[in-house]
This record gives sequence, C-alpha cells and structure tokens, in this order.
Amino acid sequence: MDPTTPAQYILITQCLQNDFFLNLDCQLSLPDSAVSKLLLDSESGAALRTEGHRRVLSDAELHRSPLARFLDATVGSRTRGHGDGVLHLINIRDWHVPGEAYDLERRQYGAHCEAGTWGAAYVDGLTDLLAPDRCAPADGEDGWGGRLRVHHVRSNTLFDFQHSSGGRPDLGGPAPLTTLLDGLLGDGRQETTHVVVIGVLTDIKVQLLLTGIRSRYDVRQLVVSDALTASRTLERHLTALDFCQRVLRTEVMAGLAELARFLGSRPDDDRRLSRGGDAEFAGYSSYIQDKQGILSYEDARLRDYRIQTSERLRRAQHTVGFASKFLLGLGTCLLLTALVLSLVGVFLPGRIGWQSPAVLGALGVGQIVTLFFTRPVRSVQDALAEETIYRMILESRSLKVALARFHITTATSLRRHDDVDGQSDALARQLEILEKIDTADFERLGQLGVTPRAEPPGPGRSRRRSRAPAP
Repeated sequence: MDPTTPAQYILITQCLQNDFFLNLDCQLSLPDSAVSKLLLDSESGAALRTEGHRRVLSDAELHRSPLARFLDATVGSRTRGHGDGVLHLINIRDWHVPGEAYDLERRQYGAHCEAGTWGAAYVDGLTDLLAPDRCAPADGEDGWGGRLRVHHVRSNTLFDFQHSSGGRPDLGGPAPLTTLLDGLLGDGRQETTHVVVIGVLTDIKVQLLLTGIRSRYDVRQLVVSDALTASRTLERHLTALDFCQRVLRTEVMAGLAELARFLGSRPDDDRRLSRGGDAEFAGYSSYIQDKQGILSYEDARLRDYRIQTSERLRRAQHTVGFASKFLLGLGTCLLLTALVLSLVGVFLPGRIGWQSPAVLGALGVGQIVTLFFTRPVRSVQDALAEETIYRMILESRSLKVALARFHITTATSLRRHDDVDGQSDALARQLEILEKIDTADFERLGQLGVTPRAEPPGPGRSRRRSRAPAP
C-alpha cells in the first residue's frame, strides 16, 4: 500500500427513518427515551410532542439535536467545501415490497418501512443532511470539491449483505451494499479507511451490519457510535455494544466532536457537539460485567455450599436406605420363620415344643430392633429437613451478599453521578423482597411437613452445627 494514499472516510447510517423514530403505530418504533437521545437537545429541556399517532419535532429542535449537529459537522461541512479526504455517506434504509420475505419479517416485527410510504422515508427534518445529493450542484460529484459522495442503499432483509427479490433471501447474487463496499473496502486501503456506523436498532440491524463488515473486510478503523445508536431498551443497547466491542473488536465512541474528527471533519465549535445524553456506554461499560459478576458470585458460593453439604446429605440418604432395607429384610425373615414353624407344627405336632418360645423370641427381637431403629430413622428425617432449609438459607444468603457487594463495594456506580442514598434504598428494597420470598418459601415447606422437630439441640447436635461451614 502506498503510504501517501489519501485517507478515505465512510459514514454508514442505519434505518434513520420515520417508522423507527416518529411513527407510533409501528411496532418497531423506539421509546421516547431513545428518540430523545438522538433527536432532542438534552440541555434544552424540550419534550417530545405527539399529534395523533406521530411524534412531531420543530425544525429548531431538530437543528439542536445531537444527530443533526453531528450530520452538519460531517456531511454539512463537506457540502461547504471543508474537511479532509473524501467522505462516503452510505444511507441504508429498510425498504420492503410485499412478498414472501417481507411477510416473514412482518409476522415477527410487524409492518414497517413499506416501499413508498411516509414511514420508509428519512426522518422528517433531516432529509437535507441525509440526502444532500437531491439538491447537489449542477456539476455533480465535483460540486463539493470532491469531498462528498452520497450512496442510498435499500435493504429488504435483516442482514444487509443479503438481498431478496421477493421470496427468500437470494444467496446467489450480491446485495447492493455488498457491491458498494467491495469497491470501497476491497482495494487494500485498510490503514487509511475510517468507517463509522450510526443508527438503529443497535441489537439487530447495527450489530448484524458490523458483523458483516468485520467478517468480509479487513478494516482496521471500525467505529460504532454510542450516542448516535439506540435500541428499544437500554439493556439491549448495552449488550449489543458490549458484543461489538469484545467480539467484533469495534471501537465504541461516545463523543460527537471526537467522532466528527475521526471522519476527517474539523468542527469549529466543539461545544455544539457535546455528548448526546447521560446514558453513555463509557459510563455503563461495566454494566454487563457487574450483572454477570452478581450471578457468578452467587453460583460460586452455591457450589462451595453444595460441596460442603453434599457429603452430609449422602451419608443421611445412605443411612435411611440401609435402615429401610434392614427392617424390610428382618420383617421378611420373621414372616418366613413363622410360616415354616407353622407348617412344622401342622405336620409334626409332637416335635414343636420349642416353636412357641422361638416365635415369641423372634417377635421380641423384631420389636427391639424396630424400637432401636425408630429414633435413628426419625433423626435422619429431621436431618434431611434441616439440610433442605439450610441449603435454602445459604442460597438466599449468597444472593443477598452478591447484591450487597454490587451496591456497597462497587468502585464506580452505573451512572455518572454517585447516588449513595439511592443505592442504599435500592439495596434495602431488594433485601426486603428477598425476605418476603424466604418467608413464603418456608411457609410452603411447613405446609408440606418439611420442618425439623422443635427440640433443644443436645451436645452432639451442638457440636455438629458448630462444625457447619459459616456462610
């Protein structure tokens, strides 16, 4: 590769369409929090307004929104003749024509982005920034000093690198996006090509798009924006970004000014490109790990408790089985002996002078053995009940300790500001819920008769409990 090769910049927008942002009748429409994140200035205090089944935003509000400010600093600056290198703006839109493929997607996600409808159009108020070629100068591509190329891609499948001609996805021919990116990314310019992806939905379209780019092309500089992507829930958004960062090795960038400079633009006023909201991936980067940490800590403690108590349960079950088999065998022997002696007494009446004492002695021995095993069997049953309750207490304690560690000992909170009182209140409410669950469980066990006998523990019981592992 020639080291003097000029840099190439690619901005890919995903599904910036009315159905996802403004159409409340669409099943895939984003919640208010996600729409506000991209289309409202967080510092203005403005709120989303609705008219009928549509969200409505004024031109002034859109002009101040993070998405519009970023597009103006990148696409808009290129139309004014500023910026380094060439910026390729690739707008991917869902575009569905009635057919088998659309029916399959519609049944799962509902009707959306039907060809030629208002919902499939670019977000109202952003068309000039997303499609500046519609009012391009007469000399076409060179009218912006060769700094901007605009490409419109219509996608009718979930995976934009596949195309459907009306039925199921066509695996034979290349999709429009594949043909376009093969020309832009397949020329060996890995080091000088910067690719940025923005849009929705983070956990579906954006994640699949990044997966396709990473698997098909050797792109060294691949970035996804946190502030300019969104999904239907914050957890889905964070999970998708975490996957893109860890598995796809995609850089997650939050700052809008930093993102614009990454694309070769030189924003005049960084203050206009402030961060696009408080819910940033940088502040939530440990969210998934913390959540998994709670579960893994609980599982680890439960494994320790099971290892420590499994031997006691095994011995108790062995004792119960041995006692049951012994009593059953003894009873069978006594019955057989009684039957044999009876038969002898019938056929040899002169020789049974000793049969009655023998039968009485056998019955006496049976009574003594039965009495001998009565208390151990009852004790074993009590031990099993105690082990059941003991294990439930340990499981409840492991979860409580995990929650306490999450709220109390975590070095940084999930949000940018530390709310100690809020965390303490949340922990108190969670522990209260767990206590109610424990009470209900123990009441249910009591109804089933799984309770230890209420008797003061003897010396042996005290010593055995003193050897029990401390949770």
